[in-house]
Amino acid sequence: MKPKDMLEYVLLSFRADRRRALMSSLGIIIGVISIVALLSVGQGLYGGVTERFSDFDMDLITVRPGSGMGMGPGERPASTPEEPAEFDDRDVKIVENVLGVEAAYPLKTSRALLSYRGDNTSATVVGLSPENHDDLKEAVARGRFLTGSDYKAAVVSHEIAEEYFRMDISPGNQIRLYSDDEDRYMDFKVVGVLEEDEDPTYASNAGIYITHRAMEEFLDAGDYHYDSITVRAEDSAEVEDLAEKIEKELSRIHRNEAYNVEAMTTRFESMLEVLSMIKYALAGIGGISLVVGAIGISNVMMLTVRERTSEIGVMKAIGATAWDVRTLYLLDAGMLGLVSSVVGIVLGVLVSDLVGMVANIPQEVTVQSVALGLVFGVLITTVAGIYPANRAAVLDPIVALRGE
Repeated sequence: MKPKDMLEYVLLSFRADRRRALMSSLGIIIGVISIVALLSVGQGLYGGVTERFSDFDMDLITVRPGSGMGMGPGERPASTPEEPAEFDDRDVKIVENVLGVEAAYPLKTSRALLSYRGDNTSATVVGLSPENHDDLKEAVARGRFLTGSDYKAAVVSHEIAEEYFRMDISPGNQIRLYSDDEDRYMDFKVVGVLEEDEDPTYASNAGIYITHRAMEEFLDAGDYHYDSITVRAEDSAEVEDLAEKIEKELSRIHRNEAYNVEAMTTRFESMLEVLSMIKYALAGIGGISLVVGAIGISNVMMLTVRERTSEIGVMKAIGATAWDVRTLYLLDAGMLGLVSSVVGIVLGVLVSDLVGMVANIPQEVTVQSVALGLVFGVLITTVAGIYPANRAAVLDPIVALRGE
């Protein structure tokens, strides 16, 4: 049989039994909708997180005492239990002298109870060296940033200043910070308020910034150590190699102590790996629907072969070969899969848009998701048609006509 005749025969069979074609295609349509919609939502989440992290400083490295949650470039393995390292000014100098380090600034953080005009809230207090934080100086919306000579002065984030109290906190106002035991407190004069959403990667949106001198007195720490050292690399492309150099230098001082050196790029890549797994897991869920639809198509085609036994016998009696019959039924399944996939793709795009609007989550329809929906839809239906096609191809024309 000529390809043109085969195509015409398939189209006529669709017209002759529209109900069969519709019921056969429903499973494939639903499966393709699932693949396109779930992949689009997964890709939207992936793109949203990527865009969010692009605003962060990818040239930063964080050095923290204690063992890290995972191992990455520059992280110190802890094969045996070790005491957490204690970082001081000596460690800061060591890090600053590593080739490729642009700046290193130590941080000390603590939770505190913030009291302002009779209202209280929990806040994060960050102790820092003002001369090292040009990024925070540029983010001051009102007032000024801290100086090295400041003692009982504080800079507050926009969130603390305008969202937690009945009256906004402004430069010149007095605030009181209580330590964890709430028996010890310290009064601070607010000298500056940061711009909205301008807190750096290493700080907190609900932050209060004071000098290390003030933090030491506030905590009443007899032995004051830093919680972390944030390092800025001269070249963001070399940040992971620089993390390994810093780890090597610190290991000479902290031989039997636990700490980890983590590049921001390592955290970013780990996040993307997790999102990729989520995205393809969602697509796999949609693929289950496709498999179920393929089983339905295989069953329907088996019934079709049984119903058209005499028709197959006539075709073989007038010269159609087993190859012709097999190709005819595979073309039937493939065409059904193609049409179903196209319909499923269109509906999948609409569903993903609807989900994005209703759930207020990002979604992005990509060529990849459309291509996967189309390829899987056609491929699975064609594979589902192999067994029925073989059954039709091996029918004996004499037996088929005698049955009629």
